[in-house]
Amino acid sequence: MTNIPILILIAALIQGCSAVDPNPVEEYLSLINPEPETALNGRIQSFVKLYSGLNQGPLAQKVDETYAEELYFNDTLVTLHDRKSLLRYMEQTQSNLDSISLEVLGVQSQGDDVFVRWIMETGFTVMGQDRQVTSIGMSHLRFNSDNKIILHQDYWDSMQGLYLHIPVIGGFLQWVKNGLHD
Repeated sequence: MTNIPILILIAALIQGCSAVDPNPVEEYLSLINPEPETALNGRIQSFVKLYSGLNQGPLAQKVDETYAEELYFNDTLVTLHDRKSLLRYMEQTQSNLDSISLEVLGVQSQGDDVFVRWIMETGFTVMGQDRQVTSIGMSHLRFNSDNKIILHQDYWDSMQGLYLHIPVIGGFLQWVKNGLHD
């Protein structure tokens, strides 16, 4: 009899995994007008090149071309302070990705600061399950006099873009999320 609560919990988690709301990204994209040719903004070319090809080839040169030696980097998952740590993190991320693409939706500049609105598509495998995930977000970038990034702060929905796609954990988070608006 003591196994019944555990079985009910497992059944609830499995049910939660199957009850994922539609991705709000499509609705957002239907309501905005992407700015034409934003990727041509010279200050962000190395940034776009790095994140568009994160799963392709060696990263050291791309990271060196994009980021200063000392920096502040926060993508909502980690906070890093130097290029060497960032390269290790990016290489680890690269090893977990099957595919990635970055599309710039808009760019706004103010002095040394650039705000980049983007949509990112990632493909990865979690516990034997292939996932294709679309995320929308914004990166606040600050450049030094050598046009290298010294500050990179991302703003994106990591629950929608990552955590909801992890088996069991995603089901639980979806259950909590559904409970917030019922």
